[in-house]
Amino acid sequence: MKTAWFALPAVAFAVACNEPNAPLDARTSRSSPNAPLDARTSRSSLGGISASSTSNSGVLHRVSVGGSDQDVTLNTDANFSLVALEKGDGSVSGEWTDQFGQGQGGVHVDVNCLVVQGNQAWIGGIIRSGGTGVGGVDLSGLPALTRVADLGASANDPADAISFTFIGRAVQCTAQPNLPLLAMTGGQVTVN
Repeated sequence: MKTAWFALPAVAFAVACNEPNAPLDARTSRSSPNAPLDARTSRSSLGGISASSTSNSGVLHRVSVGGSDQDVTLNTDANFSLVALEKGDGSVSGEWTDQFGQGQGGVHVDVNCLVVQGNQAWIGGIIRSGGTGVGGVDLSGLPALTRVADLGASANDPADAISFTFIGRAVQCTAQPNLPLLAMTGGQVTVN
């Protein structure tokens, strides 16, 4: 993350300096509003870097979760990690892992559904790999669903909340089912 501050200025510099000797009119688009999108959009590229002044593939929603899972049995449960993105073009991507407990298995899910409403998010996907532990049932290929709530980042705020990973349910995340939320005292949920 130490170089992240450099990426944005470098892109802005590359866009601004693409054709420094061209007249201003040649570097900006003044097309009519009914012109094709490419004619109305100011685009620039330099080598492998390109930028556009309008884009429908920017991130609309980002949901992340990290920490120990809900644990009612004194820290015997394991890890819950999730990152899900919804872009302006409607595409959804991401993944999450839920380790059920020490030696009890877990799942790795490819995210294909995300709904954000306020500070809550419903996330769905297909289990890429996972099972119910040693000698257990292979859960690969089954649908998975979870719900999370961002209740703040301050120590004075209530603990964020997550649901369990529900496996094999026929309902999509777009239905926003009322999955029970449990306090996540050992981690952080962020819903943007």
